[in-house]
Amino acid sequence: MIRFDNVTKVYPGTQRPALDDVDVEILRGEFVFLVGASGSGKSTFLRLILKEEKPSSGRIHVLGQELDRISSRKVPFFRRSLGVVFQDFRLLPNKNVFENVAFTLRVIGKSRGYIHQAVPDTLKLVGLDGKGKRMPHELSGGEQQRVAIARAIVNKPQILLADEPTGNLDPVTSAGIMTLLERINAGGTTIVMATHEAGIVDQMKRRVIELSAGEVVRDESHGGYAVGHGEGDAEVVDAGAAADAGGEPAPVTAANPKVTAAVMEQAPPLYVEPEAQDEVTEAAAAVTAAATSAIPIQAEPDPEPDLPPAPIIPDAEDLVPEQLTLAERLGLRAPGGTPGDDEQEVGPTR
Repeated sequence: MIRFDNVTKVYPGTQRPALDDVDVEILRGEFVFLVGASGSGKSTFLRLILKEEKPSSGRIHVLGQELDRISSRKVPFFRRSLGVVFQDFRLLPNKNVFENVAFTLRVIGKSRGYIHQAVPDTLKLVGLDGKGKRMPHELSGGEQQRVAIARAIVNKPQILLADEPTGNLDPVTSAGIMTLLERINAGGTTIVMATHEAGIVDQMKRRVIELSAGEVVRDESHGGYAVGHGEGDAEVVDAGAAADAGGEPAPVTAANPKVTAAVMEQAPPLYVEPEAQDEVTEAAAAVTAAATSAIPIQAEPDPEPDLPPAPIIPDAEDLVPEQLTLAERLGLRAPGGTPGDDEQEVGPTR
């Protein structure tokens, strides 16, 4: 699914590599946590998978393709099999929930009928059923992140990359987001998540890849955030001081994990199927009253139910420049063309 063969990445103007001789393989259907201090190489790892960056040396294979052999014009189509979730949500502030999720499908050219079927199903999956008309500012932080997740998975990607998706959320909301990601992973989607949340990693016990100064210092199945990290407060170790003392840099640990095991266990389900129930209509109540009181009542026709209007999907010509810029930022449209250009390729790109 994802394989790094002796990959090194050095950014221009720097001497220390962001990734140094990384050799890792992630299998289909795995849920993998990337942990490590800021600057350890987690974001570079994700950008290399997306082909937003090129390795200085080594080879990267994703979904059976060697990334160096994918031409620039084919990158948008390659990225259609990947979804990305950001820490800062990156929603369109002037579009409602339905339109934010539909935006991804519109950019890659899906039909209106497909959009009207796929978006409600995805919103239901992430626990936002019935909130398609809400605007982003009307949602909580957790709900905004669920919209971002829905946008990332609505095209059914094989791989979901999450860059600290709980970084801006409170502990209970973070636990709900992780429950959702577990459900998505159970459906067969491979998930690679960069995080600093020790409590989440310790509770979920999934595969953990720890990076330090660009090197993989630990690759452990069913691991915790750090070796020996327990439920209580952990000792914070100064890796630089340890190295200056002549020893090996100590594994990264975290103090006072924000999301504890208790919070994860008590997290409520995001969506519960409603129980079936018989509704007593006004007409039925009138008939019953007539039968018991012997007062003749003329039955009135049932009023037509108020049906919610179908969500409005903006036409392609309504897209404003900043939306197209967001499409490019999300990796959904190749830059350099116009929305009406038939030869313009659409799909994710840098």
